[in-house]
Amino acid sequence: ELIRRHPVLVVAGETGSGKTTQLPKICLEMGRGSNGMIGHTQPRRLAARTVAARIAQELDTTLGDLVGYQVRFTDQVSQNTAIKLMTDGILLAEMQRDRLLRQYDTLIIDEAHERSLNIDFLLGYLKRILPQRPDLKVIVTSATIDLQSFSRHFDGAPIIEVSGRTYPVETRYLGREQA
Repeated sequence: ELIRRHPVLVVAGETGSGKTTQLPKICLEMGRGSNGMIGHTQPRRLAARTVAARIAQELDTTLGDLVGYQVRFTDQVSQNTAIKLMTDGILLAEMQRDRLLRQYDTLIIDEAHERSLNIDFLLGYLKRILPQRPDLKVIVTSATIDLQSFSRHFDGAPIIEVSGRTYPVETRYLGREQA
């Protein structure tokens, strides 16, 4: 409901909380991805490919159909693609051709805590284009995030914190026994 009322949402949650795989599916269920794609950025190529494969598997679709990805030198996106995983750099490059990013109705900027130059440029640019794109929804997400600064950057965007699952961990030491 918050994403319907606000242009930007800040989501923070522990690793394993499902932010990366569940948010694009929730957006799809809400009807996002019908007036443009749901763009979902990842800081690394491997993450973009593996997350796309995981979401496609969970949606029981072929990679490159409903769920696709684009990284440097590889593009598995079709006209049917509603969720597009990509690196931050790919989205920045697309801004050069399409200043208002009209091919997207939703953008998920994941791993924002990494604060690379790409992410900083993306967040600054998105803030500038949002007044011209009232239909665009932006979700900024990370495992460890300075919630208040991201919220302030986007004029008091609402913050959602999600919890993750914890699993018991047993520590075992291998090696020579001491005498």
